[in-house]
Amino acid sequence: MGIFRRRLIYVQVHQDHFLVRVVGEGRTIRRQCHALGSRAGAPRDFSAIRRHLKAAFSEMKSGFSLLKPWALLHFDPIAYPVTKQELAAFQLAAVRSGVGFCWLSTWEAPHEDKDLLSIFKR
Repeated sequence: MGIFRRRLIYVQVHQDHFLVRVVGEGRTIRRQCHALGSRAGAPRDFSAIRRHLKAAFSEMKSGFSLLKPWALLHFDPIAYPVTKQELAAFQLAAVRSGVGFCWLSTWEAPHEDKDLLSIFKR
């Protein structure tokens, strides 16, 4: 890996866990996060979610690069519906977890590596 190559980290958000992988690489990790399931009542505390995202991003950032990776957080609108306020809070938590920029997706189907690679022309 070059020191000027930017990685794209793809995160699928589920009710109680994250599935995290680097686009174009075969390894996927699963991180339990029970803070995702506590959705009732007042707005949730995203510090626990941020800790889990930071640990997952650190594990996926193997090697050395001068560029921070980008992230794509994918929320299945049927299995994990989110509000606009929650999307903004998730984006802020991801950026504070160590990525340079974070996109958000609410498509029904999971994204495939070949589609993401063609979009980002890597």
